Amino acid sequence: MIGRPMLGKIGAWSVAVALSVFAIFPLAWIVFSSLKSYADLYRFPPTYSLQNLGFAFYEKVLTTTPFASFMLNSIVVGFASTALGVAAASMAGYSLARMRFRGRGLLLKSVLLAYMFPQILIVIPLFAAIAKIGLANTYLGLVLAYITYSFPFATWMLTAYFEKIPLEIEEAGRIDGASNFMVFRRLVLPLAAPGIVTVAIFCFINAWNEFLYALVILGGGERRTLPVGLYSFVGGEFAQWGEMMAATAMTMIPTLLLFLAIQKRLAGGLTAGAVRG
Repeated sequence: MIGRPMLGKIGAWSVAVALSVFAIFPLAWIVFSSLKSYADLYRFPPTYSLQNLGFAFYEKVLTTTPFASFMLNSIVVGFASTALGVAAASMAGYSLARMRFRGRGLLLKSVLLAYMFPQILIVIPLFAAIAKIGLANTYLGLVLAYITYSFPFATWMLTAYFEKIPLEIEEAGRIDGASNFMVFRRLVLPLAAPGIVTVAIFCFINAWNEFLYALVILGGGERRTLPVGLYSFVGGEFAQWGEMMAATAMTMIPTLLLFLAIQKRLAGGLTAGAVRG
């Protein structure tokens, strides 16, 4: 007979497999559909044959559309907003973790509350402010908009990470003559690397997938990022589903490579910040 511990393991594995299939199936369907021919793509009921697969849609996207420009725009905006957002959140999070002042708890709650406002409520006032300073239809304006959205949550997360670093390490650095900035840069930041990587991934994914701000602030033309560019495949009179599938599949590649490169640090960062002290 199978004991209860074994039944529990089988049940847990079954749930994990079911959830994995549920999560992976849409991605696999996108890739499979992007390799079909026009006839097979629009056939109903759908065909699951591996014959007649090819890269015609990929070739069309890369040769007849500005997809490469959309990709470059997203990379520039994504990395710029991530670098600036993480730098600002690191300094703010460290200050909130180490400084003790009246209203600190309320300020922490207010920082997280700012993240809870839906984007649709603030996109118009934010665009008006960006246009007022002459940054509408610019990458910098979009980067600043992304920072306003990701900074509150990033600050909240990094505050938790910094609080877990022992004060004795910083005090030892100051005894050796290091300034506060040197302690922060050379001692605290390396120790908080898993948390910083986790926050950086959050900021990058937010910028990479964001549609509304990019549409309103950058508009159309060659400055479009990938989400707005992908919309152009279905926003016309006739939806170009094959090209849409191929472009979507290529859009997933950078984030997939990024996750594979830093998955160990990401796992450590998620567990380190799971509980606030």
